Amino acid sequence: MSKISYLRILGFAALYVVTIFMTAFLGFFAPWAWVFFPVVAALIGALSYYCTAIRWQKFGVGTFLAFALAAFLLAVGESDLSKALLTLFAGVLSDVVRQLIGYTTLKGQSLAYPVLSIGVIAWILPLWTRTGWYYQGATEEIGVDYANGLMTFASPWWLLAVVLTTALAGYLGIRFASKVIKSK
Repeated sequence: MSKISYLRILGFAALYVVTIFMTAFLGFFAPWAWVFFPVVAALIGALSYYCTAIRWQKFGVGTFLAFALAAFLLAVGESDLSKALLTLFAGVLSDVVRQLIGYTTLKGQSLAYPVLSIGVIAWILPLWTRTGWYYQGATEEIGVDYANGLMTFASPWWLLAVVLTTALAGYLGIRFASKVIKSK
C-alpha cells in the first residue's frame, strides 16, 4: 500500500469513530432512540467501513475500526475495559468472517460488517446486564421519566431485537455503500 492509502485508511477510521459516536446523541431525543442508536450507526458507519475494506483487502479492517472506536470511547470515559474488549472481539470476529468468505468480495464485506456493527451494542449492554445500576445512572443523568422509558427495553427480547436490527442495518448499509461508491 502507498502512503496515500494509509492516510485514507486513517481518515476513514476517524470518520467511522466520529460517525458512531455522533449517532449516540440521538439518545437525547427519547429512550427508544438510545436503545436503537446502534441501528442508525450501522447504516451510517457502513460507508467508512466499505471505503476502508476496499483499500485494505487483508485481515484487520474490523479489528482496526473496533480498536479505534473502543480506544476513543475509553479515552472520553464512555466505556470501560470489559465493553472495550467486547467491541474489539466483534471486530476480530468480523475479520474472521471476512477471511472465510473472501477479502475482495462484496459478500465478505456484507457479512463481516454486520458482526462489527453488533459490537457497538457493547456500549449500551449494561442496560440488559446491570439493569438496576443502569436505571440509577439514567435517573441521575437524564431523569426518572427517561430511565423508566429505558426500562421498557430491559428485557432479553429487546436485546435480541437490537442485535438483529443492527445486523440487518449493517448488511443493508454495506449494500447501499457499494452501490454509491460504484456509481461514482
